[in-house]
Amino acid sequence: MRKIKFIVIAGSSGGHILPAIKYINNLSDIKKANEILFITNEIGRDYLDQIKNNDISKIIINSKNKYKYIFKITLKLSLFFVYNRKITLIGFGGFITTPVLVISKLFNLFFLSSNKIFIHEQNIIYGLANKINYYFAKNSFISFPKINMRKKEIFVGNFFLDKNKSREKLNNKFINILLIGGSAGSIELNNKLFEDVMNLEKKYLQKMKFYIQIPISYKDIFKKKYSDLINNSRCELFTFKNNLNYKEYDYILSRSGSGSINEILYHTNNVHFIPHLASRDKHQKLNLNYFLSHNMSLKDFLLPNKKNFISDQYFNSVINPYSIEKIICYTTR
Repeated sequence: MRKIKFIVIAGSSGGHILPAIKYINNLSDIKKANEILFITNEIGRDYLDQIKNNDISKIIINSKNKYKYIFKITLKLSLFFVYNRKITLIGFGGFITTPVLVISKLFNLFFLSSNKIFIHEQNIIYGLANKINYYFAKNSFISFPKINMRKKEIFVGNFFLDKNKSREKLNNKFINILLIGGSAGSIELNNKLFEDVMNLEKKYLQKMKFYIQIPISYKDIFKKKYSDLINNSRCELFTFKNNLNYKEYDYILSRSGSGSINEILYHTNNVHFIPHLASRDKHQKLNLNYFLSHNMSLKDFLLPNKKNFISDQYFNSVINPYSIEKIICYTTR
């Protein structure tokens, strides 16, 4: 049984998983990597190559069946908590965080353990899991500012990918258009874009190049739809790109998950956001309303027929490039 001092939990979407991985990578720079455990589910498996240190332990459990997940994670973690009596845990969101944090709290109560529990909420309102997790947490790190903060809350600003990493460079001869629909992609956004693309005059279409995020299960379907563009090398389909450079695009069509909306608006306002409304709490709509209420300009959905040149960087004050470092300061003292 390996000695574990830090457990990081995240699942369900890239919005939860990406900040968790940045936390893990930064934490491993100052703490022993072999004392860090990352717990995720089948969605997080696709992001594991972003973890830079191979010594970090990982537990990947399928969570599609919630009851089986709770049973399996309880069996796996019980030995960890018996062997390690003082662990720092941080949940970055998603259903899978709650059973882990509950087990940790029970060990504190009944086995006199000294585990410390923290949570991170990236959206403007708490998701269902974090509404429960808040009661077990020592502190909750929030990404949006509030006038009246709750007792446990610490404002850290929104998660931001590494500013200095290598990013893509596009061909400026084209009008470059990006569609991103979050970690699971978006059939709705793809259908909307495809409809508008098909209505364009050929002389305009020839000036454009499309970069389209699509769920892997639908890739073949949309490959056929965009076959003419793909054959002319003017359409690139992808599931996930780690080097997106929003400043390079003339127009962006995007969901309004917190990670997407914040990072895009840090670089450009040539974007049209369409919130995903299927979730029970409508958090993407509320994220977007925050920016609308603060007079941040957002484009209508209209594909450009000429090249746009962005002269100035758009600055989003909710972004804190050091938000993860701030969280590490609190969780390691």
